[in-house]
Amino acid sequence: MEVKPDVSNWILVFIGFIGLALTIIVPMVASIYRAQKATDKDLSKHQIHVAETYATKHDIRELGERMERQMKDGFENLKQLLTRNKDAA
Repeated sequence: MEVKPDVSNWILVFIGFIGLALTIIVPMVASIYRAQKATDKDLSKHQIHVAETYATKHDIRELGERMERQMKDGFENLKQLLTRNKDAA
């Protein structure tokens, strides 16, 4: 089987382009992989920070209920105080 010189030149050009593409693509993929790992690590640290620092939905709900009870008791006390002052006048 004889390969024509024209076809062999195209094969060499093709091999050259593949080599050039791999020279660019392989380091790019490696860089993206390292960046993804670093981002994953940073996200994990941030999730831990948020879990340790900020309140949960349950904590906020509990705080809201406590504030509502305090406001209700405060309004009741104010109502009684005003009613007593009105009766005394």
